[in-house]
Amino acid sequence: MKISDYILQKFQTFGIQLLEADLLDMCLNAKISGEDEMNEDCQTRVSVAIAKFIPSLLLRATLISESGFSMSWNLEGIKQYYSFLCKMYGLKDELSNKPKCTFL
Repeated sequence: MKISDYILQKFQTFGIQLLEADLLDMCLNAKISGEDEMNEDCQTRVSVAIAKFIPSLLLRATLISESGFSMSWNLEGIKQYYSFLCKMYGLKDELSNKPKCTFL
């Protein structure tokens, strides 16, 4: 399976259709080609690129309705997937509203 197909399928499980530009951004970020075969060697780079892309994806509309056709995303699911990737790869979770304790 090509890396680009892998990325597309990962997002399709949440009801998200990516643009070609989205794929290009992720592949450039991971310094890989979307045409390469997905394998264990590139798994971490691809997953980190996906995690880094998700916050910008969430800035888009999550409900699209046009001429009787509507499409929505599993917003909570994609946030949980993002949080999972952040924990797995030691990334800062930019979307979490976890309470923080500060001492004065």
